Amino acid sequence: MSDPRFHPRKMAAPPDRQNFGKVAEISWLKGTTELEVSRIEAARLQHALALKITSRLRDRGYSIRSYAELAGIGYDRMAKVLRGDAVMRLEDVSDAERLLGAIADPLLNDSISR
Repeated sequence: MSDPRFHPRKMAAPPDRQNFGKVAEISWLKGTTELEVSRIEAARLQHALALKITSRLRDRGYSIRSYAELAGIGYDRMAKVLRGDAVMRLEDVSDAERLLGAIADPLLNDSISR
């Protein structure tokens, strides 16, 4: 796997992989440049999506490994995405929608129904 542009969990304060994608309320860094602000907001979005995905996995009794297999993605990458060590791709969101139901609603549900 190539090195990501940035590590989303490092936008949290502190950059604790124990909380990213697992605990709803975490603190975030304050950006001092437009690039930092953009990456912090992207990390916040990934955190929110990872929270929904991991919650849905728990509800359905899936492990990260079994979900990665269903999605056709390597376990290592899936774990890195959910803990914020790799950037989530749109395909990851699409897979979650397909396999776990509404994850990114209402945004995706609005565009799909058109």
